[in-house]
Amino acid sequence: MPIKVKIIPTEEEESSGAIKIKIVADPPEEPEPVTVEMNARRALNGDIMIFDHDLIDIVVSPSKSSIVTFPKRLVEREAYPTQDRFYAFLTKKGVIKMDSIQGGSIYSSLEAKIHESSLEGINSIQTALFITSLFMEDERPDIMARKHMKKDMTIHIHDPGEDQSTELGYVPHSDRKGSFDSRVRPYGYQYMYSVLREREEK
Repeated sequence: MPIKVKIIPTEEEESSGAIKIKIVADPPEEPEPVTVEMNARRALNGDIMIFDHDLIDIVVSPSKSSIVTFPKRLVEREAYPTQDRFYAFLTKKGVIKMDSIQGGSIYSSLEAKIHESSLEGINSIQTALFITSLFMEDERPDIMARKHMKKDMTIHIHDPGEDQSTELGYVPHSDRKGSFDSRVRPYGYQYMYSVLREREEK
């Protein structure tokens, strides 16, 4: 807490040349409100759904005082490591109860209980949202890297450069193309060779 040093001389001190020093504490300043921006939506029941991450969706429920994470649909990789990092981050920041982390009622979902705030002027739900925004900032480089990688792969497949492609031109039709023979089942050649050998031996 900042302090001020205030000199208050009395008449006797002024006449004698002595100085009395009094330390006065400044009144605490009101903290400035913090604003965060996230891609979020409020559900009809009051839950706050956050969609910033490319692998998981996050739901903060004020009524249940909980945080639930769901893997996004059609994700191309396992979402559990991301969920594990998220809940470890919340635990380290003192937002959730460590022993409350468990599987949710929906497949691959995880949930945890938010601590009830005992600090004056600190709202537990607002704190959970703020800490979630900090986690998103930490994840932003990885999210952007996956986004650019997916875009580059799509361009590479659908519109390759001249050094990665050739002109196909006219390809005549034929009964058989390549080394695959549709008339032979897997391991069929080995069976056919054994039959031919038996015929030759006879």
